[in-house]
Amino acid sequence: MKINIIKVRVRLTTREFFKFCIVIFGACFLLFVFSGKQKAFAQKHDQIVSSCEVGVYAPPYGFWTWAPNTKVKVFILASGFKPAEIPYLLRSLETWNAVADISTSRVKFVYMGTAAELQTCDNCLTIMRGSVAEKRHAAELQAASKHRDQIISYANIILDPRISDLSALTNAVAHELGHNFGLLDCFACHKRSTVMSFIRKSNGLEGPTACDIAQIKAAYEELKVGQQRMNGVDGAGQSSASQ
Repeated sequence: MKINIIKVRVRLTTREFFKFCIVIFGACFLLFVFSGKQKAFAQKHDQIVSSCEVGVYAPPYGFWTWAPNTKVKVFILASGFKPAEIPYLLRSLETWNAVADISTSRVKFVYMGTAAELQTCDNCLTIMRGSVAEKRHAAELQAASKHRDQIISYANIILDPRISDLSALTNAVAHELGHNFGLLDCFACHKRSTVMSFIRKSNGLEGPTACDIAQIKAAYEELKVGQQRMNGVDGAGQSSASQ
């Protein structure tokens, strides 16, 4: 087979050639800057994760979790809160929803409104007032697993009446939501390094830190919660985590 090669001669004026060089230079410069930013971001992320020493900057994990991709229906027990307090309870739901994909849990909380009684429906979470089991703690998560597989079926967040500061209410809910993703308390951790530190008054944390997110990733990877459901197991297990 004969291939005909056609030669095309392109003639550029000095001005056109100069413009062409500027375009090529500009494209190369943008590519260099973009790749540099990507590398810097990756290095910064690696540095954050590598600095998340458990017990110092990051909480341990090991508590129960919601199954991946769960849409958790959230109810507030109206009898325990003033109307002005409810927006502060909901703030931390938004901050946790914002990192659902980054944390790889893809668990999101959907506020359903106030309720007159505890909700024990599948994938339901009730926020309420009440005395916690451990008096030194100010809040507690009570979770139930119908299949005894460490996957939460429904849960309650109990906030002690001692928590009256509005910002502290937000912080306490943010902390208890951390237990929803398997995170444990870390009272010895540096301040503001994790949402799982000790709470009695406002600490300024309305959601998870970078170290919290790194630990949630590890928890969901290790537990492989999507494959741990055991069908056909009767009865229901119960557990609680306190703050």
